[in-house]
Amino acid sequence: MHKTLLLVALLAGCSKKESGDDCERFFARSKPVFDAMAKDKGKSMSDADAAKFVSECRTHQGKPGNKDEALMKCVLDASDDDKIKSCWSDALGDYMKKSKKTEAQLQLNKLGKNLKVTYITNDKFPVGKTGPTPDKGCCGQPNAKCAVTTAWATDKIWQELDFQIDEPNLFQYSYESDGKTATATAVGDLDCDTTMITYTLKVSVDNGNPKAEIIEPPPNSD
Repeated sequence: MHKTLLLVALLAGCSKKESGDDCERFFARSKPVFDAMAKDKGKSMSDADAAKFVSECRTHQGKPGNKDEALMKCVLDASDDDKIKSCWSDALGDYMKKSKKTEAQLQLNKLGKNLKVTYITNDKFPVGKTGPTPDKGCCGQPNAKCAVTTAWATDKIWQELDFQIDEPNLFQYSYESDGKTATATAVGDLDCDTTMITYTLKVSVDNGNPKAEIIEPPPNSD
């Protein structure tokens, strides 16, 4: 009799279907991943966080341009926890790469604005050459980021440009100018696989007006 009841219980467990709509199941299946990510940051995921995730999922579900559709399908189709983790690992890898690249774009954009102000004020760009700053690559340092350095504050050209980075960063920055045009670069190895990528800021003057252009590295160059 005991064996019969045990068999019934096992069969019932195997036939039990996941409850909820796709967004609820997407969250439930992904929760171990969310919990691990929160733990790494010394936090925990609350019921309110869960409700917000499901609500936003429902809002965007089926909408054109929803980039999470592929991830949701991957998670819902996954046969076990390892495959679910793999779905998120692939998705976050792409996201983290884009996030890392954003640093260079933001910093060079800020530098471009500072160069415009400097030119309008002095009728020329700061003449000279400086960098790379920091002077050592970021790989091998904590979290593969360059530590905050005082080099920004002690370098005449960076100070003239009012440019410095006050938090750990992913790129090394350089600058060069003859006063009439200026070029700055952000160089980094985002995967620490010795493949470097370079963002280039070019600033020139057109009829007395300084203009800046950021040139991104070729697609898939990292």
